[in-house]
Amino acid sequence: MKKGIFIIFAPAIECEVLGAMDKNEIKQYTKLPYLHGVGGHSEPHLDTQVWPGSNMGMLIVEEEAKIKELIKDIALRKKDYLEDGLKAFILPMEEVI
Repeated sequence: MKKGIFIIFAPAIECEVLGAMDKNEIKQYTKLPYLHGVGGHSEPHLDTQVWPGSNMGMLIVEEEAKIKELIKDIALRKKDYLEDGLKAFILPMEEVI
């Protein structure tokens, strides 16, 4: 069964996210290079003078076992990057066309 994961992170830690993906042999993804928004654990990233900056995102759809392992790796790395911003959302994939 396939699961999805949407990871939002600061551009400064892209290599950490890619490292976790590589460790879990995840090769297919959609990269979203400029995300703007307001979260609960960091300053807003709206790419304005008041709230500069943006985040990045990765959308991955993979077998459930690989997603579970990736989640473990992301959770471990999140502890080291609380200030930078790292969030993952798990998504059910009802159908992939």
